[in-house]
Amino acid sequence: MVKLILRIDVLNPEEDIIEEAVKVLQSGGLLVYPTETAYGLGCDAYNVEAIAKIYKVKSRPQDQPLSVIVENITMIEEIAVMQDHARKLIEKFYPGPLVIALKKRNLIPDILNKDRIAFRISSNILVQKIIEVFGKPIVSTSANKSGFKPPYSIKEVLETISEDNIDLILDAGPLVKVKPSTLIDFVQQPSPQIIREGMIPANKIFEVLNIKENLWDRHYKRR
Repeated sequence: MVKLILRIDVLNPEEDIIEEAVKVLQSGGLLVYPTETAYGLGCDAYNVEAIAKIYKVKSRPQDQPLSVIVENITMIEEIAVMQDHARKLIEKFYPGPLVIALKKRNLIPDILNKDRIAFRISSNILVQKIIEVFGKPIVSTSANKSGFKPPYSIKEVLETISEDNIDLILDAGPLVKVKPSTLIDFVQQPSPQIIREGMIPANKIFEVLNIKENLWDRHYKRR
């Protein structure tokens, strides 16, 4: 059973609820929380055992990497090898629904990702405050069993994932249904590659990176 469900105002989150969420992360627990897209399932991004629990709860193969949410560019540079083009996207679109993948640094355990790390800075005030107090990245994956649609309410969360290992749910009520975050990978060649087009259109990415239109197909293989 879920140990605790707390109602939360994402625009004005209460400090004691933020502290409760941080305690869960510090203890290696799992946290369900609202983001600017859907409800997310998270844990300490440096805790191998906690990450393994997320894979189990989601029934997700461990060869499918997980992304993280960070506080700021300083935290990004602690976990990833920065590139100039990635920095341009960070300056333009963060905080917001854009996941960027770069080569990882040793702080990131292999269970999370073997050779790179995918991250974003969330525009959700609650998430920002949790990470600020926690002081480390947190795992960010949709709070649903693999293969199901992203959840926009706690009811939808609990329809697909097991409650047994969830330590805290932060319930902000029903979320507005939007597209997922856009995902761009600077490790895959030819770099960069747009892996998923979401809330931020591919053409906006290419404009910031000054990639000419006749080269777009090299960097985005539409599925």
